[in-house]
Parts: sequence; C-alpha cells; structure tokens
Amino acid sequence: MSRYLLLLVLAVALSLTIILSRSATVPTYVAAPPSPASSPTPATVAAVSQTPRTKPQPQNSAKLPASFQGTQIDGQLRVDAAGNLIIGAEIRQLFDYFLAAIGEEPLKNSVARLRRQITTELREPAQGQALTVLNQYLSYKRQLLDLEASYARAPDLSALRQRLDAVQALRARLLDPAVHQAFFAIDEAYDRFSLERLAIRFDPAMDSDAKGRAIDQLRAGLPAELQELLMPQLQTELREQTNALVQSGAGPEQVRQLRQQLVGSAAADRLDALDRQRQQWQQRVTAYQQARASIESTRGLDDLERQAAIERLEEQHFDASERLRLLAVAQQRQAAKAER
Repeated sequence: MSRYLLLLVLAVALSLTIILSRSATVPTYVAAPPSPASSPTPATVAAVSQTPRTKPQPQNSAKLPASFQGTQIDGQLRVDAAGNLIIGAEIRQLFDYFLAAIGEEPLKNSVARLRRQITTELREPAQGQALTVLNQYLSYKRQLLDLEASYARAPDLSALRQRLDAVQALRARLLDPAVHQAFFAIDEAYDRFSLERLAIRFDPAMDSDAKGRAIDQLRAGLPAELQELLMPQLQTELREQTNALVQSGAGPEQVRQLRQQLVGSAAADRLDALDRQRQQWQQRVTAYQQARASIESTRGLDDLERQAAIERLEEQHFDASERLRLLAVAQQRQAAKAER
C-alpha cells in the first residue's frame, strides 16, 4: 500500500508542471502567424548580460481581471543588439501570467491582451518572433489537454514514463527547439529525476547502499541549476518522512536507509555524522547540567563561590565557542520555564 501511495503522489507531482503551464484552457482560435522570416533562430538565444531589456508598459488597471489588481507582470521580453527576440524561460512566465485569468474572463480576451502587450513592447523583428512563439505555445497547451485526457493517472512507473515521453514528444513537435529547451528543460530534467529516483528506491535487486550510490550518481548528473532548486524540496521531504518513520518506532538503521533512498549515500553519511555530533553534544550538556545542579545544591557555598565553581566547570569541559552555545541552551531553558 505504501508503494501505491508513493507512486500516486509522484503521478500528481509529475502533473504539477503541466498543470502550472496550462493555467487556462486554450481556444481553438489562433491568430494568423507572422511571416516565416520572423521566426526565432538559434542566434536569438544569447547571454542575458549581453543584451538590453525591454520594459513592460503600464496597463490600464480598470480593464484587468480582479486577480491582476496590484500585481506586477511576471516574466519579460528581451531582445539582442540586432533586435531579435532572446528565447528564455521568462517568456513562458510572461505568457502564463497573462493566461492565468481563466474563469474571470473569456480566454480570447487574455490572449488578445497578451498579443497587445507583445506588440506594444516590441518592434520587428522581435515582435513577429514573439508572436510566433506564442502561437506555438497556445497550440501546445491546447493539444496538451487532449493528450492528458488520453492518459489514465495510473500509479505505475511504466505508465508515468509513457505519459512523460508523450508530453515531451508533443513539445518537441510543436515548439521550436530553442523554445522547447528554454521553456521546459528544467521541468523535464526534474520529472526524469523523480521517476528514476522512485525506480531506484523500489528496485528489489538493490540493497540500501547500492540505492544510495545510484541516487548519488543520479543527482550528480543533474544540471547545477536544478540541483540547487531541488535541495529545499529534498530537505523538506526527508524531514517529513524521517519524522514519520521515527514516530512509528523505527531505529537508526531504518532512518539511514530512508536517507540513502531519498538523498543518496554521500548525503546520508553527512547526516549520520551530524546526528552523532548532536548526540555527543547533548550527552556533554546533560553531564554538565547534572554537575552544575550538584554545585548549586551544595551547602556552605556563597553566591560568589558557587558562580566561580560553575565557571570552572564550564572551562574544564567546553571551549570558548562551546560556552556560547551553552549560554544559548541555558537561555532557551529559562525562556521555556517562563512560558509554563
């Protein structure tokens, strides 16, 4: 049952990118595309630092859907020195911003507003190139709805792979290669990582150590940008699943196995070392607190003698930086007592 639930969760997770990227139902109407000469070329994919940026024009807020009130335009349109559109993920962000008003107005109004934004901001050749990209994106979103309807949300790795392959093939067929790469490369790498990690986790032929090494290799092959984006999510996932495992009565070895399967052997080793350090520190603090309590309960000492004995105890067992940590622990204990 736990495997079924995990696969179901993954199926939902793999759908998230698609759901976010199709925030509105796409109409069958698509305006006539610009001339082929205005299509974006690989030369338009240039470094951000080498290109000027266009500035979004202010809009009449009275004409905007309520959800847009008080918001700033997400994404941007950039051009290079020759006036060509630079293909980047921020174009998709801009498209999705304008297409997010489904339910508040007819989608054709949102599309018309987006086209006006493009024609207001850009001059040729970038204007025609941006409209071409928009036409491709609208066609993709419309056909994605049909594709999604044809795939059951089965919690099965094979079915999830087939669905992901079909979505990627659709993007490759409808989008210019540069657009496909800029809009969806990170999403697709993440989806592949999620599927492969789940396959490793439930591979009966691999023990925990082998799974951990395989996860290490899988993560090492990710783009640096995606590795950075993954860390907060992996940390949250690990914390939640570790807490659930500990509450169920699991021991250290089971916790380590979970860590290996979620974040790999290298990260599991670091977490194990951190656990040992924390345990050792807590043991030292507990011993200190017991010794301090003994000093405080000793009769015949005045306040100055008692404080001097406590300071000697601290100096014998902790260095200067550790004594600062010790002070923080004492302050936390006092604050906890005050709240009771």
